[in-house]
Amino acid sequence: MDPDHCKQAWQTQTSQTRLTIDSELLLQEVQRNQHYFAATIFWRDVREVGTSLLMVPLWVYLGVRNSSPWTWYLTVPALLWIAGFMLVDRMRHQRRPESGEPLRQRVESSLAQVDHQIWLLRNVQWWYLLPLALAMLAFFGQVTWQLRSGGWWTVLAAALAAIVGALTFGGVYRLNQFAVRSELEPRRQELEALLKSLDDETPGVKA
Repeated sequence: MDPDHCKQAWQTQTSQTRLTIDSELLLQEVQRNQHYFAATIFWRDVREVGTSLLMVPLWVYLGVRNSSPWTWYLTVPALLWIAGFMLVDRMRHQRRPESGEPLRQRVESSLAQVDHQIWLLRNVQWWYLLPLALAMLAFFGQVTWQLRSGGWWTVLAAALAAIVGALTFGGVYRLNQFAVRSELEPRRQELEALLKSLDDETPGVKA
């Protein structure tokens, strides 16, 4: 048999072959992924809100015990702000999927959910890090002023504390941006590609 003829026949057959996708199976897979993602976000919010609320009485206790200056307690409203922001944000954007929801609507819902999480993490410096940083900066500034008679040692200690704080907050910010690049962006691209394939629906896809 002529090899060129076989190659041409194979290419012709391949170009005419379409992948048939069962939309019901695809919907089930999208649902499983959506439920897993929603559960992951839920438990993350539980940890963040729970930690913030548990830190409030502990922070007050440490302040009273150590007779800390009044700026120490500025961290309390910062913690309450973080917990309140996350709770309100969750209530505003939480959406329960309806039974019998079509595939396209389910994909759009998942994409909106991922987009919102990307927005949250990309802006984490404003609603999460900044309130804590301002509270701690005020505390260290007051302590440094009260201990100004210590001379250069006081300045050195304050500078060291500022550097450690900046590195800590910078690390948290970079960790959140890494999560966006490594987890959320690929997920968004997959959902966008799936949504585009539904827009370009072909006869090879079962309804």
